[in-house]
Amino acid sequence: MTLFLFIPAFFMTLVAAFADSGSSGEALDVSSVRTIVVSGDASDIRITTKADEPYRAETSARRDGWFSSWYSSWFFDGCPDRSHMQVDGTMLRVEVMPTSWTDLSDCTPEVLANVPPGSAIRIDQQAVKARLEGDFASLEVSSKAADIAFEGHASTIDILGAAVRAQLNYDAIRRDERIDISAQSLEAEFGFGRDVPVDYTVTARASYVDSPAPSVPGAKPQVTIKGDYVRARIR
Repeated sequence: MTLFLFIPAFFMTLVAAFADSGSSGEALDVSSVRTIVVSGDASDIRITTKADEPYRAETSARRDGWFSSWYSSWFFDGCPDRSHMQVDGTMLRVEVMPTSWTDLSDCTPEVLANVPPGSAIRIDQQAVKARLEGDFASLEVSSKAADIAFEGHASTIDILGAAVRAQLNYDAIRRDERIDISAQSLEAEFGFGRDVPVDYTVTARASYVDSPAPSVPGAKPQVTIKGDYVRARIR
Protein backbone atom coordinates (compact mmCIF):
# COMPACT_ATOMS: atom_id res chain seq x y z
CA MET A 1 0.00 0.00 0.00
CA THR A 2 2.88 2.32 0.82
CA LEU A 3 4.33 1.74 -2.65
CA PHE A 4 1.05 2.61 -4.37
CA LEU A 5 0.83 5.85 -2.40
CA PHE A 6 4.43 6.76 -3.20
CA ILE A 7 4.14 6.32 -6.98
CA PRO A 8 1.32 8.91 -7.49
CA ALA A 9 3.11 11.37 -5.20
CA PHE A 10 6.37 11.00 -7.13
CA PHE A 11 4.56 11.32 -10.46
CA MET A 12 2.87 14.57 -9.39
CA THR A 13 6.22 15.95 -8.21
CA LEU A 14 7.74 15.13 -11.61
CA VAL A 15 4.86 16.86 -13.41
CA ALA A 16 5.29 19.99 -11.30
CA ALA A 17 9.04 20.07 -11.97
CA PHE A 18 8.56 19.97 -15.70
CA ALA A 19 5.69 22.43 -15.61
CA ASP A 20 7.99 25.07 -14.10
CA SER A 21 10.46 24.75 -17.00
CA GLY A 22 9.98 26.02 -20.53
CA SER A 23 10.37 29.12 -22.64
CA SER A 24 10.26 32.39 -20.76
CA GLY A 25 8.50 34.27 -23.54
CA GLU A 26 9.63 37.57 -22.04
CA ALA A 27 9.75 40.42 -24.56
CA LEU A 28 12.04 43.43 -24.19
CA ASP A 29 11.39 46.93 -25.49
CA VAL A 30 14.19 47.65 -27.98
CA SER A 31 12.95 50.97 -29.36
CA SER A 32 16.18 52.64 -28.18
CA VAL A 33 18.46 49.91 -29.52
CA ARG A 34 20.77 50.55 -32.47
CA THR A 35 23.11 47.55 -32.18
CA ILE A 36 22.18 43.89 -31.69
CA VAL A 37 24.82 41.36 -30.66
CA VAL A 38 23.95 37.65 -30.61
CA SER A 39 26.54 35.21 -29.24
CA GLY A 40 26.82 31.72 -27.80
CA ASP A 41 25.48 28.42 -29.03
CA ALA A 42 23.55 27.65 -32.21
CA SER A 43 20.16 29.29 -32.80
CA ASP A 44 17.48 30.24 -35.29
CA ILE A 45 17.39 34.05 -35.64
CA ARG A 46 14.73 36.23 -37.24
CA ILE A 47 15.16 40.01 -37.26
CA THR A 48 13.03 42.63 -39.01
CA THR A 49 12.77 46.43 -39.08
CA LYS A 50 9.02 46.87 -39.52
CA ALA A 51 7.92 50.38 -38.61
CA ASP A 52 4.26 49.36 -38.21
CA GLU A 53 5.01 46.81 -35.49
CA PRO A 54 6.32 47.27 -31.92
CA TYR A 55 10.07 47.18 -31.47
CA ARG A 56 10.40 44.07 -29.35
CA ALA A 57 12.87 41.22 -28.86
CA GLU A 58 12.35 37.85 -27.28
CA THR A 59 13.94 34.42 -27.03
CA SER A 60 12.23 31.06 -27.03
CA ALA A 61 12.92 27.39 -27.69
CA ARG A 62 11.11 24.83 -29.81
CA ARG A 63 11.52 21.12 -30.20
CA ASP A 64 12.28 19.75 -33.68
CA GLY A 65 12.79 16.36 -35.21
CA TRP A 66 10.79 13.18 -35.74
CA PHE A 67 11.17 12.21 -32.03
CA SER A 68 9.79 15.53 -30.76
CA SER A 69 6.10 14.61 -30.53
CA TRP A 70 6.81 11.44 -28.54
CA TYR A 71 9.19 13.29 -26.25
CA SER A 72 6.71 16.13 -25.66
CA SER A 73 3.87 13.73 -24.85
CA TRP A 74 5.83 11.74 -22.32
CA PHE A 75 8.08 14.41 -20.85
CA PHE A 76 5.80 17.49 -20.88
CA ASP A 77 7.62 19.35 -23.63
CA GLY A 78 10.75 19.88 -21.54
CA CYS A 79 12.46 22.27 -23.96
CA PRO A 80 13.48 25.20 -21.74
CA ASP A 81 14.63 28.59 -22.98
CA ARG A 82 18.03 29.18 -21.38
CA SER A 83 19.04 32.26 -23.37
CA HIS A 84 19.63 35.66 -21.78
CA MET A 85 18.90 39.15 -23.11
CA GLN A 86 20.04 42.52 -21.81
CA VAL A 87 19.63 46.07 -23.09
CA ASP A 88 22.72 48.15 -22.34
CA GLY A 89 22.13 51.70 -23.55
CA THR A 90 21.63 51.42 -27.30
CA MET A 91 22.90 47.83 -27.45
CA LEU A 92 20.91 44.61 -27.13
CA ARG A 93 23.01 41.64 -26.05
CA VAL A 94 21.63 38.15 -26.55
CA GLU A 95 23.55 35.16 -25.19
CA VAL A 96 22.20 31.86 -26.48
CA MET A 97 22.84 29.05 -24.03
CA PRO A 98 23.09 25.39 -25.07
CA THR A 99 20.16 23.11 -24.35
CA SER A 100 20.42 20.31 -21.80
CA TRP A 101 22.59 17.32 -22.74
CA THR A 102 19.74 15.07 -21.57
CA ASP A 103 17.43 16.21 -24.39
CA LEU A 104 16.31 13.23 -26.48
CA SER A 105 15.58 15.28 -29.60
CA ASP A 106 16.62 18.60 -31.03
CA CYS A 107 15.69 21.63 -28.95
CA THR A 108 16.23 24.76 -31.06
CA PRO A 109 16.78 28.15 -29.38
CA GLU A 110 15.13 31.04 -31.21
CA VAL A 111 15.81 34.76 -31.24
CA LEU A 112 13.02 36.98 -32.58
CA ALA A 113 13.32 40.75 -32.87
CA ASN A 114 11.81 43.73 -34.62
CA VAL A 115 14.27 46.60 -34.31
CA PRO A 116 14.45 50.23 -35.53
CA PRO A 117 15.66 50.76 -39.12
CA GLY A 118 19.36 51.47 -39.44
CA SER A 119 20.38 49.04 -36.70
CA ALA A 120 23.65 47.12 -36.84
CA ILE A 121 23.55 43.33 -36.42
CA ARG A 122 26.45 41.21 -35.18
CA ILE A 123 26.19 37.42 -34.83
CA ASP A 124 28.98 35.30 -33.34
CA GLN A 125 27.84 31.70 -32.88
CA GLN A 126 28.99 28.14 -33.49
CA ALA A 127 26.14 27.62 -35.95
CA VAL A 128 23.32 29.89 -37.03
CA LYS A 129 20.29 30.04 -39.25
CA ALA A 130 19.34 33.69 -39.69
CA ARG A 131 16.54 35.43 -41.57
CA LEU A 132 16.80 39.21 -41.80
CA GLU A 133 14.35 41.53 -43.51
CA GLY A 134 14.53 45.31 -43.55
CA ASP A 135 16.87 48.29 -43.57
CA PHE A 136 20.07 47.70 -41.60
CA ALA A 137 23.27 49.69 -41.18
CA SER A 138 25.41 46.55 -41.26
CA LEU A 139 25.39 42.78 -40.85
CA GLU A 140 28.36 40.88 -39.45
CA VAL A 141 28.33 37.10 -39.04
CA SER A 142 31.04 34.81 -37.69
CA SER A 143 30.13 31.13 -37.51
CA LYS A 144 31.44 27.67 -38.34
CA ALA A 145 28.19 26.85 -40.12
CA ALA A 146 25.88 29.63 -41.30
CA ASP A 147 22.66 29.75 -43.31
CA ILE A 148 21.86 33.40 -43.97
CA ALA A 149 18.87 34.82 -45.82
CA PHE A 150 18.78 38.61 -46.17
CA GLU A 151 16.27 40.85 -47.90
CA GLY A 152 16.37 44.62 -47.76
CA HIS A 153 19.38 46.89 -47.53
CA ALA A 154 22.63 47.02 -45.58
CA SER A 155 25.61 49.21 -46.36
CA THR A 156 28.06 46.51 -45.30
CA ILE A 157 27.78 42.75 -44.95
CA ASP A 158 30.67 40.70 -43.57
CA ILE A 159 30.39 36.91 -43.27
CA LEU A 160 33.13 34.62 -41.98
CA GLY A 161 32.68 30.88 -41.65
CA ALA A 162 33.69 27.35 -42.56
CA ALA A 163 30.50 26.29 -44.35
CA VAL A 164 28.23 29.12 -45.50
CA ARG A 165 25.05 29.40 -47.49
CA ALA A 166 23.93 32.97 -48.17
CA GLN A 167 20.99 34.46 -50.05
CA LEU A 168 21.37 38.23 -50.14
CA ASN A 169 18.70 40.20 -51.96
CA TYR A 170 18.72 44.00 -52.05
CA ASP A 171 15.48 45.90 -52.57
CA ALA A 172 17.32 49.20 -53.16
CA ILE A 173 20.77 50.27 -54.34
CA ARG A 174 22.37 53.36 -52.77
CA ARG A 175 25.87 52.93 -54.23
CA ASP A 176 27.39 52.38 -50.80
CA GLU A 177 27.07 48.60 -50.63
CA ARG A 178 30.06 46.43 -49.71
CA ILE A 179 29.87 42.66 -49.18
CA ASP A 180 32.81 40.56 -47.94
CA ILE A 181 32.46 36.79 -47.54
CA SER A 182 35.23 34.41 -46.50
CA ALA A 183 34.44 30.71 -46.18
CA GLN A 184 35.98 27.33 -46.87
CA SER A 185 32.80 26.16 -48.63
CA LEU A 186 30.33 28.73 -49.92
CA GLU A 187 27.08 28.68 -51.82
CA ALA A 188 25.86 32.24 -52.35
CA GLU A 189 23.24 34.09 -54.33
CA PHE A 190 23.18 37.86 -54.72
CA GLY A 191 20.26 39.90 -56.02
CA PHE A 192 20.81 43.57 -56.80
CA GLY A 193 18.23 44.25 -59.47
CA ARG A 194 18.21 44.55 -63.23
CA ASP A 195 21.17 46.22 -64.99
CA VAL A 196 22.99 47.15 -61.78
CA PRO A 197 26.79 47.29 -62.30
CA VAL A 198 28.63 45.21 -59.70
CA ASP A 199 32.31 45.07 -58.83
CA TYR A 200 32.91 41.43 -57.86
CA THR A 201 36.07 39.47 -57.11
CA VAL A 202 36.25 35.74 -56.37
CA THR A 203 39.41 34.09 -55.07
CA ALA A 204 39.13 30.32 -54.57
CA ARG A 205 40.70 26.93 -55.26
CA ALA A 206 37.64 25.96 -57.26
CA SER A 207 34.77 28.26 -58.15
CA TYR A 208 31.72 28.60 -60.33
CA VAL A 209 30.40 32.14 -60.80
CA ASP A 210 27.17 32.76 -62.68
CA SER A 211 26.69 36.39 -63.67
CA PRO A 212 25.05 37.93 -66.76
CA ALA A 213 27.62 40.73 -66.85
CA PRO A 214 31.34 41.09 -66.20
CA SER A 215 32.68 42.76 -63.10
CA VAL A 216 32.79 46.56 -63.23
CA PRO A 217 35.84 47.75 -61.25
CA GLY A 218 35.10 50.60 -58.87
CA ALA A 219 31.33 50.11 -58.97
CA LYS A 220 29.07 49.72 -55.97
CA PRO A 221 27.81 47.23 -54.89
CA GLN A 222 31.23 45.71 -54.33
CA VAL A 223 31.41 41.98 -53.64
CA THR A 224 34.60 40.25 -52.46
CA ILE A 225 34.60 36.48 -51.98
CA LYS A 226 37.42 34.33 -50.65
CA GLY A 227 37.22 30.59 -50.10
CA ASP A 228 38.28 27.10 -51.06
CA TYR A 229 35.17 25.99 -52.87
CA VAL A 230 32.77 28.63 -54.09
CA ARG A 231 29.54 28.65 -56.04
CA ALA A 232 28.08 32.11 -56.56
CA ARG A 233 25.20 33.52 -58.56
CA ILE A 234 24.98 37.30 -59.11
CA ARG A 235 21.85 38.94 -60.46
